[in-house]
Amino acid sequence: MMFYAQLICICLCLFSTFVQAAEPCQLSLVYKDNGKTGYMAAAPSNEGLYKTLYQEVASSLGCTLFIERYPKKRTHMLLKAGEVDLYPSTGFDRKRSEYLYYIPNGLFRHEFYLGLTPNSVKNLTSISELNQHGLTWIFEGGSTIGQTAEAYQVLNQAITNLTDDRAITMLSKGRHIFYRIIREDYSKYLKNYGLKDLKSLNISTHKTCCKTKSHKLYTGIARNSDKYVEEINPDYNKNSDISARNFPYRLSKDTLMYQVAKQIQQLIMSGRVDQLYQEYIVVPGHTP
Repeated sequence: MMFYAQLICICLCLFSTFVQAAEPCQLSLVYKDNGKTGYMAAAPSNEGLYKTLYQEVASSLGCTLFIERYPKKRTHMLLKAGEVDLYPSTGFDRKRSEYLYYIPNGLFRHEFYLGLTPNSVKNLTSISELNQHGLTWIFEGGSTIGQTAEAYQVLNQAITNLTDDRAITMLSKGRHIFYRIIREDYSKYLKNYGLKDLKSLNISTHKTCCKTKSHKLYTGIARNSDKYVEEINPDYNKNSDISARNFPYRLSKDTLMYQVAKQIQQLIMSGRVDQLYQEYIVVPGHTP
């Protein structure tokens, strides 16, 4: 009787080990639900460069990709808690590096901005002038724009799920606010509504108020994800600023995220990331 009990115990242990070994590989990616043209459509659609890129990464590793969409502020709460694995693309941010590990994704941000204000503001040449006009800078909740606004010491307000359309509507109704918009998105708005400018909505457009943003982009890996393991980075230079390239820790090779980083690097080197950029961003609407 003892023999059979032991045999059953061994079989159960083997079965448990088999089930664990057979557990499918899953990667989760989170992104703001109002989307970004070309990169990922507004929810519930996930179509765009990010979906294609990260599905290819997941498939190459034998994993299934799950995409979750939430307001931007909540996406970072989930990343911080390690409840999701990846954020598709972002610039390096020192504060966010407390919960994100940054790996190059082959993309680059080069954005020209315009400023929108009530029509009563005729000439705005710098963000620092907002206070003298009594304007409050509004931006999407969870954005690092808040840090920029604080650095300029101007009134500011984070708004959940703020979109270009919503901000322009607020301005057209007489709100005394400032909104920064990407030049290409501004042009798309005018085209969509058959407008030459926003004067008919009592909105002034300022072309020299805002600095161009230009820098490399990275995939953000949640440092609290159960698929992430880090180790001390022997090449870290404590006398230099922390950055994506100079970080106190590095990915351990004994982790799925190391394989994710390796696969993204291969897609960059093969020209695949640039190909996707050309298809989705340079020639929008073209399907690979």
